[in-house]
Amino acid sequence: MGDAMVRTHQSGEVPGGTVVVEVLGPLEAATVGALRSVVLDTVETYRPQLLAVDLRRVPFMDSIGIGALVTANNKVREAGGRMEVRSPSPFVHRLLQITGLTELFGLPDLPEDAPTSGAPTGLGVLDSKG
Repeated sequence: MGDAMVRTHQSGEVPGGTVVVEVLGPLEAATVGALRSVVLDTVETYRPQLLAVDLRRVPFMDSIGIGALVTANNKVREAGGRMEVRSPSPFVHRLLQITGLTELFGLPDLPEDAPTSGAPTGLGVLDSKG
C-alpha cells in the first residue's frame, strides 16, 4: 500500500551509542505508525545516546509526520538520550522551520531564499475549512 519503509542501523557502542533511523518515503498518516513503532522499539532495546532520524529520502511530510517526530523526540528524551534530524529535503526542512522545530531537532535554519522544490507557500496546515 505504498507504505514508507523505515530502516534502522546502529553505529558505535550500543547501549550509549548512536542509532540511525532512516525513513524512505513520505511521512504522513499512512506511514507514521511505522516510524513510531521503530523509534519505540529502538529506544527500549538500545537506549541510544543519540537517535538520528535521516530524512533525506522523505520528499513530503505533513502535520501528522511532524507530530510523529515530536512524539519520537519525547520518547528518546524520556530514555535519557537525544534525537536529531539529519539531511531533510528542502521541503521538510522548510516545514520544520515554519513550525519552529529546527532548533529542537538540531537543524540550522534555512536562508529565506532557499529553494524548496516548489513547496506551496502557507502549506495549508493552519486552514480550518470544515
